[in-house]
Amino acid sequence: MNAASTAVTYAAASHPSHQKVVTSGWDFEATLERLRQGVAEKDMWVIQEINPQMLLERGGYSILPARQLLFFHPRYVARLLATDPSAVAEIPLKLVVMQMPDDSVTVRHNDVESLFGRYPGLAALASELSEISQDLMKTVAQAG
Repeated sequence: MNAASTAVTYAAASHPSHQKVVTSGWDFEATLERLRQGVAEKDMWVIQEINPQMLLERGGYSILPARQLLFFHPRYVARLLATDPSAVAEIPLKLVVMQMPDDSVTVRHNDVESLFGRYPGLAALASELSEISQDLMKTVAQAG
């Protein structure tokens, strides 16, 4: 940590209706690894892994471990383009993994059916992607 870093004090997290959240049964690194493996097992691709902890450190702030896993697969992009190209703005999907001040690890994602349900003709795809996201959350919701 940079000597000039300012530690960020976390507020209590809200529970917006457009997000799904679980508390992981695993530590931070094990949660990330299980999610990465789960994405691969669902035949999806991790497009990018963003490290907000590192980025904030560059800006002079320190936070607890945090990552954003962006994932998707080209076959779904093709389906979106064939149904409603405007829905491409909703991808890739994202999982946010955060260690909280009480040492718990939370995983959040936007409600996929809410994201894609706003577009005509995407109900079936929304349901399919929602199931994938829910299955990923289940991989960390229980300790092994």
